[in-house]
Amino acid sequence: MAPVDVERLRRLELFGELDHHDLTAVARWVDEVEVASGDLLIEEGALAYELFMIEEGTAEVEAGGKVLANLGPGDVVGEMAVILQERRGASVRAKTPIRALAISVEEFEEMAEEMPEVAAQIRSTTERRRRQNEAGS
Repeated sequence: MAPVDVERLRRLELFGELDHHDLTAVARWVDEVEVASGDLLIEEGALAYELFMIEEGTAEVEAGGKVLANLGPGDVVGEMAVILQERRGASVRAKTPIRALAISVEEFEEMAEEMPEVAAQIRSTTERRRRQNEAGS
């Protein structure tokens, strides 16, 4: 599969501060995913195999039958379970067709070894979201 265009990565907040060289390196680990409206992107309780960065479309986050959040372009989802090596804490269902970029667990680990600063940014986002979730509980 061909690497994702670096301009697509640059538009995502998670990678917005990286220079062209770093974006080119990150693109090696990113795949494109399309999800039809109504389909699950992530299933609560499942093992985590990848994290997603939504480019187009909207999704709903639900846990235990309760809607927790609505997501859209620029949002990162699934990173907590990937980074913390836990089962999925919520389901994410596409409300509209979604185009997203995905990084698998294995690819994230490779990126963390070669580009620890990028992995640190993603981990920082994860910790911030975890604190927000705990404060909201």
